[in-house]
Amino acid sequence: MSVDAVLREDRQGIDLVARVPRGIPKHEWSLDLGDALHNLRSAFDAVAWGMAHFNDAHPTRPKRVAFPICGDEKQWDEAVKAWVGEIHPEFQERLRTMQPFTYVPAGGVSVLSMLHDLDIQDKRRDILTVSADLHGINLGGSFEYENHDTQAAPRVDMCSDVKFRDGVVLGTIHAGAPIRMLGQMILRPHMMVQLTYRETTHDVMPMLQQFVVETRRYLDILMHGLDAPDESDEAEWSPMDVGPPPPA
Repeated sequence: MSVDAVLREDRQGIDLVARVPRGIPKHEWSLDLGDALHNLRSAFDAVAWGMAHFNDAHPTRPKRVAFPICGDEKQWDEAVKAWVGEIHPEFQERLRTMQPFTYVPAGGVSVLSMLHDLDIQDKRRDILTVSADLHGINLGGSFEYENHDTQAAPRVDMCSDVKFRDGVVLGTIHAGAPIRMLGQMILRPHMMVQLTYRETTHDVMPMLQQFVVETRRYLDILMHGLDAPDESDEAEWSPMDVGPPPPA
């Protein structure tokens, strides 16, 4: 994907033309997103496996060992019966602290539940579907006027409601006077990749960054526990900042 600078026939401006000969690689981006989410989700299962085998323990049903993500108390009770009840009480408490039902209002969204849902969708149903379109263009370069004494103020007009596809004019640099030649032009398209979850659209890159940050926070608590109130100002478990608030 690229953007070309094309001198207009009247030489009064430069068209910014999209070049996407093979189309936007949304399918590849969807696969990459699925892999990233699966790797984050797998980190939790790895910690759960370590808890189940702590101090050379042998879980009764090793195939049931997986990090539980419970939306209510009933699901948590089922996880306890499946394998959680066999591990050390401290580990049980840490796992319970993670569960969305302990800190997210009914109908709300947590990073953990969202990560789990998207991973399940990608693995068992269908690959995740992302949308992508132009969000902006980083411009750099120069051009030379036919008259070296020209005093003009170039302006950039971007087209609205256009799709980023091959050959589409995305905008125009109006020179204000005839152009003799173009210098080196550096045009970098800034694509916005988005994913819809529960009828809410999320920008993929900020979403992934938050997943990484919150996953690290979760794993720290799973492996080390919550600090005592007098040891850290951040010891209190707070809701995740993902998705819209639940309906009133």
